[in-house]
Amino acid sequence: MKNFLKLSFALLFAIILFAGCSSEENPISPTDPGNGGGNGGPTIKTPKYMKITSIEVSRFPATKSNGDKWDYHIFPNSPTRRPDLMVELSKSGSSSYVYRSDTKEDAILETAYDSYVFTEPASSNSGSLPYNIPINQAFTIDLMDDDGLTANDWMGSVSINASGYYKNDNATHVYKTLTSSGITIKISGRWIY
Repeated sequence: MKNFLKLSFALLFAIILFAGCSSEENPISPTDPGNGGGNGGPTIKTPKYMKITSIEVSRFPATKSNGDKWDYHIFPNSPTRRPDLMVELSKSGSSSYVYRSDTKEDAILETAYDSYVFTEPASSNSGSLPYNIPINQAFTIDLMDDDGLTANDWMGSVSINASGYYKNDNATHVYKTLTSSGITIKISGRWIY
């Protein structure tokens, strides 16, 4: 009789336990519509902006297209003939920038892990990062050798196509490596919905 009572209580406990775990009432069930499942499936959001938080340069040409060093110096073998890097972010087709970075003097990339990260503006009227790029607008990042009082040397550019980077996955962050004209630029940011 004792064994029958123990078995009955164990069976009753198991029934209560299984009844309490019904998938219809479980709020974290994968088929729950409030959890992205169920009848409607997940809701895919469309971002309004790609907010760029940093621009990183990890490759640039060692010399100008004609073979000359980037900076002039009276002594031809001076190490200060390396480029002084800065980036400009602008709407494609526009001649004015929305962000111009500070300058990284005498830039050199010695290993594959070297890079220059730009987040600071050149001055208070040079725009700033983070910057919101509308999802349906194309932008350009120009890499320049800052020559101070003389004309800056253009080193190359990459195009930003924000809508082409979004994968309909409700992502929050974006990291994109762009390569063109002998330069490699990585952009980091967030999707704004």
